[in-house]
Amino acid sequence: MIGLALILSTILSLIYYLQFKQALRERVLLQLSSVKQLKITQIRQTLDDLVDTFEAGMQLPVDPDVVSLLHYGLVHSDTTIGEYEIRLPENKIQRVTLLDLSDQDPLGRITLGMLRIQAGEYLLAIVQPEIQAILMERTGLGETGESYLVGPDLRMRSSSRFFPRKIPTDIMVDSRGVRDALKGLSGSGLIEDYRGVRVFSAYEPIGMHGLQWIILSEIDEQEALFPLKRLRTNLLAVLSVVLVFILIGAYELSRQLVKPLVDLEARLKEMAKGVFQRNQNEEFGEDEIGQIFRALDKLSMALEQTVTFADRIGSGDFQANYDLLSEEDKLGTALLRMKERLQQYQENEKRLKLENQRSLIQGAEKERSRLSREMHDGLGPLLTLARIRLENSELQATRKQNLTKLIDEIITEMRKMSNNLMPSVLTDFGAGEAIRNLVAQVDKKRLDIRYLYDKSEDVEISENISIAIFRVVQEALNNVLRHAKASKMSISFTEFPDRVSLFIKDDGQGFDPSMTFGNGIRNMRERVNVENGIFEISSGPQGSTIEVEIPLK
Repeated sequence: MIGLALILSTILSLIYYLQFKQALRERVLLQLSSVKQLKITQIRQTLDDLVDTFEAGMQLPVDPDVVSLLHYGLVHSDTTIGEYEIRLPENKIQRVTLLDLSDQDPLGRITLGMLRIQAGEYLLAIVQPEIQAILMERTGLGETGESYLVGPDLRMRSSSRFFPRKIPTDIMVDSRGVRDALKGLSGSGLIEDYRGVRVFSAYEPIGMHGLQWIILSEIDEQEALFPLKRLRTNLLAVLSVVLVFILIGAYELSRQLVKPLVDLEARLKEMAKGVFQRNQNEEFGEDEIGQIFRALDKLSMALEQTVTFADRIGSGDFQANYDLLSEEDKLGTALLRMKERLQQYQENEKRLKLENQRSLIQGAEKERSRLSREMHDGLGPLLTLARIRLENSELQATRKQNLTKLIDEIITEMRKMSNNLMPSVLTDFGAGEAIRNLVAQVDKKRLDIRYLYDKSEDVEISENISIAIFRVVQEALNNVLRHAKASKMSISFTEFPDRVSLFIKDDGQGFDPSMTFGNGIRNMRERVNVENGIFEISSGPQGSTIEVEIPLK
């Protein structure tokens, strides 16, 4: 019996140790993946902001805390600017392309060349964005953790926290994570880093605007598994103490009746397996063994209640109730606190998600409005002035007529673009009239649209709701024209005192809503959700239907 008790304690401790080890490894890799993803998001945002600014022809920032501008000007062929050898692309580029010049920088600083076409020639800007500060932020990485970038030549692009005085591009990183990332793979695991030290690593390739970087977030195995070593020491100490008590207790208890102890052992094994079965029909004596069995019954009942409650709140049922066994019921109190925190977390998560979606949509609409206004108020008058000057010029009549026709086409296309970005009728007269104007632009030979607008004079619709309704119709109409192969379409927009309702139906070929991977339906659903509305879509061989209902605030 002593051997059995010892083996049982050892097995349970070993199982707990292995489970804890596996859980700790998974948690470390999950933490590293989260840190890596955060770094990727911040780096992408930094580069996207820089590219957008450069592409728009705006002045690049010269704040050393954001970006250092080393050169800005036109280049006509392959050239050398300072320490940097510039090789132009063989084929004409359509958008901004980034050149990795870090390996040419004398100090190994992250240096990028940005190319775009301007007036048929290449415009080059050489910048040093402050990406190193993003990578040096070590929150969640402990004492030995770091995040760093590696180029396709296996040379480091960012500074090493272990070799801060060494030029990054002089450090070769030929680890398994880098080799996998060069194949386009992302993942995590236990590998050897560039120092030859075993580390937990999360890696992923970053490819954007022509760059081919690899980001790695790592932490030394020794530091990550330190709690495991401490647990092993504690388990050995506990096992030693348990063994001493087993030897003493077994000697005394061996003189008592064997059967109650065997039964007790069986009950304990069942409880150790998570089986909390009570002996409802068994009568216990008044001795110590009987008291133990009665206590086990009470414990089983309490654990069953606790497990049931934990399972319900774990599945999201926050209406579950739990009655404390006593004022000292710490487990029950902890579970109730966990329930409150989970419920609060769920509510906060929903609220933050909704606020983030609303901010993104409103920001996009503001940018649309700004671009529309810039095109209408800035580019429009310039084109009109150019047309007037052309008409008053002394050019040949045929050439003047061709140029005038070209400018008129540009003005027409610019007005269409400005109207698509933010129709003036939408801000002046609301969604109902904006939809009517949108429908009027569609060729009836291509698609016969029946539009019904039930307007209420006493209803005031906010600008955000008007924009949401208009964008849903705009996206739906675009999808029908591009994909549905429909001949007829019905749109109904109704204003009620407390809500607005939108109904869209077409006779196209339909689709499977569960198999759509584009952004159109998702964007429509998000726009309605941020306004606390209801969005429903159904589709079949006879066509598709969209129903939207948004409450008025």
